[in-house]
Amino acid sequence: MRLIETLPNGNIVFYHFTRADRLEKILSNKNGLCSYRPVACPNPPEEFEGCYLVEGFLEPLPKWLTENFYFGNLGIELVQEYIGNMLLRIEIPLDFPKVYIADYAHVLECRCFDEKGNSPLGLGYQCQTGNEVTQAYVNSYIPIKDYRGGHIAPVVQVLGKDNRIIIPNKYISISNVQPLK
Repeated sequence: MRLIETLPNGNIVFYHFTRADRLEKILSNKNGLCSYRPVACPNPPEEFEGCYLVEGFLEPLPKWLTENFYFGNLGIELVQEYIGNMLLRIEIPLDFPKVYIADYAHVLECRCFDEKGNSPLGLGYQCQTGNEVTQAYVNSYIPIKDYRGGHIAPVVQVLGKDNRIIIPNKYISISNVQPLK
């Protein structure tokens, strides 16, 4: 399992997929990664109320996306369908505010149930409403500086208030590795 990539200067690195047609806006002057996706669950912790998020991965193409013991390649199917195939490299200071690692296995559990009729982890979620799974997903957030492994499908979550730029473009570059091209 991959842990956090930390550089000698103390910065951390993670990766974010997007669509090629969004690159110019993301990388242009005074822009970056914006978020229009709220932290959504029935009872968000107070510190997450009103927050929006940008997601990423600990490595360019995590093995859990393509060869997950529980979910097979369901993760990569979702990336290709909903996120995009252009990989960005994000390098931020370790003290960048509101950076967490969440376990996407909670979401995959219900997606697997919806698509295949089985629940590989046997967590017993009532997937029809999404309430239990979204609450469990948000409850799995661990501050990135405290993450020591343990999540089945770790996803980086960077949170910010309102739907504004969450990660400024000075921290973003096009990754040298493009695993989905």
